[in-house]
Amino acid sequence: MITLLMLAVLQQAPGGPDVIVSASRDHVAPGDVLTFTIRVTSRLADPIRVELPSLGGFELESRQDKSDVLGGSGGGRFTTVQLSLRAVTPGEWRIGPVMVRQGTVLSQADPITITIEGGAPAPATANVSQRLARIIQRAPPPDGMGQAGITVALSDADVLVGEQVDVVTIAWFDRELRQELRRAPTVESPSIDGVWSYPQPVPGGIAATRQVGGRWYDLFVLHQVVFPLTPGRVAVSAARLQYSVPLANQFFSQEEAYKLESEPTSFLANALPAEGREPTFAGAVGRGLTISQTVTPAAGRQGEAFSAEITVRGEGNVALWPEPDVRWPPSFRVYPEAAREQLAMTDGHLGGAKTFKFLLVADSAGALALPALRYPYFDLGIHRYRVAEGASALVIVAPRGEAVASRAEPPPIRLDRRQPAALILWHALPLPAWWVIALAPAGLLLVRRLPRRRPRARVATVSSDSLGNLERRLDAALDRGGLDPAIAADLALLRERVLALRFAPAGTGDLGPLVASAEAALAGAGVEQPSRERRWRVRTGLTLALLLTVAPGARAQTQPEELYNAGAYRAAEEGFRRRALGAPEVPTHWFNLGDAAYRGGDDAAALMAWVRAARLSPRDGGIRRALLLVAPADAGAASWLWVAPFTPAELWLLGLVCWLAGWGGVVWSRRFAGRWVVLIAGGVLLFAGADALHRWYEEPIAIASNNEQLRLSPHELAPAVGEVPRLGTVRLGHVWGAWVEADAGAGQRGWMRLDALEALSGRSLR
Repeated sequence: MITLLMLAVLQQAPGGPDVIVSASRDHVAPGDVLTFTIRVTSRLADPIRVELPSLGGFELESRQDKSDVLGGSGGGRFTTVQLSLRAVTPGEWRIGPVMVRQGTVLSQADPITITIEGGAPAPATANVSQRLARIIQRAPPPDGMGQAGITVALSDADVLVGEQVDVVTIAWFDRELRQELRRAPTVESPSIDGVWSYPQPVPGGIAATRQVGGRWYDLFVLHQVVFPLTPGRVAVSAARLQYSVPLANQFFSQEEAYKLESEPTSFLANALPAEGREPTFAGAVGRGLTISQTVTPAAGRQGEAFSAEITVRGEGNVALWPEPDVRWPPSFRVYPEAAREQLAMTDGHLGGAKTFKFLLVADSAGALALPALRYPYFDLGIHRYRVAEGASALVIVAPRGEAVASRAEPPPIRLDRRQPAALILWHALPLPAWWVIALAPAGLLLVRRLPRRRPRARVATVSSDSLGNLERRLDAALDRGGLDPAIAADLALLRERVLALRFAPAGTGDLGPLVASAEAALAGAGVEQPSRERRWRVRTGLTLALLLTVAPGARAQTQPEELYNAGAYRAAEEGFRRRALGAPEVPTHWFNLGDAAYRGGDDAAALMAWVRAARLSPRDGGIRRALLLVAPADAGAASWLWVAPFTPAELWLLGLVCWLAGWGGVVWSRRFAGRWVVLIAGGVLLFAGADALHRWYEEPIAIASNNEQLRLSPHELAPAVGEVPRLGTVRLGHVWGAWVEADAGAGQRGWMRLDALEALSGRSLR
């Protein structure tokens, strides 16, 4: 392994940073990975900021940063940055220069030249993002371009401070000239002052092809994303291109070197507006930022340490997002730790997450609440200031020397399995019967006003089904045999008469005497009509036999209450879930399911179950207390989980009472008095309220078990289009295999895995 070590200082005050850069190899093949190391040593205590260099024909695979404070009387800092680079495009590439800033001191290390062995770049078009492809396609060619040229294209010429600007260096090569090259050209990106820069990997190969002046040109690009730091005009220096063309076709012929430069350019960075800015605004700029916090462990003892993490996610310059202004409770001692950054590119926009870590030491005991989070920022999507909000967190702290439960105790499980009285009454009659009862007073009032008619004499009729039953009994008696010949002849004659009348036109003949004669003949032959009591006994016997067959297996199954008392909360949760799905209108099943899920650490399932129980029994104090143990992620989730003080069945029955009382008063008084109209109108309003509440409860809503990302399409490799926080709610849509389309509100819509959600209503996901 060959190690190159270079040290250079451009501007260095006494005691300023010393910069050393090295590479693990100076010759690599396409696809190889090398390590590029930057070491910075300084006697100053100020933070060190390392600006990454242009990577040329390499892709950045990973980055590791480490910073230590030097001991001794002088103090100082030592920072190491390791970049894992994968070789992509053959050629000689310069990595650097590396710029290091510490306070007002600037240091620079000279670039390192590394050769990626191989021929000219392959002619296949590289796979670039849509945003980069649009910039390349609208970039104008250089003026007076011959066989080659170089230009710098900007995504925007007028931006706000902190807004992303894509700087794309484009090398133009005539296709015939490119095929003559023996080695890849050298391209240097422009230098830009006053910005925060992120070099972006570009796939090897031709990025695009353009026709200019009748010639076809192959385009090679370098890409960097910059964020302006201060208002004003930002200058972009010239980019440089170097390539060599052989003078003859012989292999050992000399080459003529060419050097080209692009025209310098610039863009304008505007200051953020003052209108709408909150006093606590600290300079965060991005698009669609969210904030959340987690505390581990959730319970401990007084004097022990807790780890708190506050994560800000979204699009923008992750490195410059400031630390949230958190009003920590006085019962905690707070020690800030290092922040962690995770970068991600979504649809050409740089973003990711920044996690701020804090060490908390509890000086007091009790249920200590961390405040809700507020993170003001300027949203580049809507060009105005917004505030990202995060839910509060609860930490259980026990006094010193005392044991502490892992979580707050939920209410004990229940044994009753009764449905609410309103549902029992509602299910006592089918829905058509209720409508008949509701419309009966109006029908009675209408009937009383109709003229009366004389009742017609009833004519006894026998249905064709009765004749069919009589025919089957006569056939059974004749097939049995052993009858007296005279009785058998009578039965045969009666059977023929029954057949003739059964299939005769309606209204033909009198069926009563025939049926009486047949019944008498069958009785004389010893064939009795099966009685209703006999049929009931047969059905009862079959039912008891079935129960005796199934009962041993049912008794052998372990009850979920026993599993819960034994501490097997996961198994008890599955048992209570089966009960709840089998009898979804029993509040106790959902309440016990919530208890078991909460004990097992599944807060999403506990919240779902307790909300279902509260919607069935909204005035139950125990269920209301249980809901206080698990708080929804935000106000939007809490609105979807709202519980009314009455159930739809109670509103419907109360409306029916008002409706019947109003119509009863109208029928009794034979006039529409004011009070009866008020009762009727009140019943209609209660009917409408019951229907609206029922529709609200049937909305297909689900609760996220953890922080989950919304995907553009239903698979794990799809890009993320949003995020749902833990205990956040989504509206369910179409299901595709193990994925479901989810709407998280605020314009966030994508795909989530089914096993990451707990369905509240509308469907079961398990």
